[in-house]
Amino acid sequence: MHEHPIANGSRENIVHLSHSLEMALGQNRTLLEDMVRFTRDESLRLARMQLDHAGSAFAQLHDRHDLAALVGAQQEWIKQAMNEYATLGLRYAEMVQGLTQQVQSHVQAAASDVGHQAAEEAEELGRAVEKNVPHAQPFHAPSMMNNGHSGMPAE
Repeated sequence: MHEHPIANGSRENIVHLSHSLEMALGQNRTLLEDMVRFTRDESLRLARMQLDHAGSAFAQLHDRHDLAALVGAQQEWIKQAMNEYATLGLRYAEMVQGLTQQVQSHVQAAASDVGHQAAEEAEELGRAVEKNVPHAQPFHAPSMMNNGHSGMPAE
């Protein structure tokens, strides 16, 4: 029994779709790994900075024992902590922007591939239809006028 060319094209489409999904999942896994690595590294960096700031604040307190020194050390520690959190927020924004650009380029490439494949499939389908459908005489609609008379009954 002969395989129908459209059914064969459908199998090819399914294989291509499966391949495209596999590539997308691989790219998503890579992006997720990058995000996890970045988050881990930034969290460790922030923890180290916080420990350094706390050590510095304790060193300032150790040298001075008055209330003004305590308030000054606390304010310095808060200022440094807020600066680090602001820097962390900017670094996360940069990371998200970079990931967004990567995703956008992957989506554009995938959309281009799908567009090219759709055009190729449409051409193949057109060739298959031309090959399998016999050429018929062009269809002519019957004339509304029949020897100068309408086909409608007289009133």
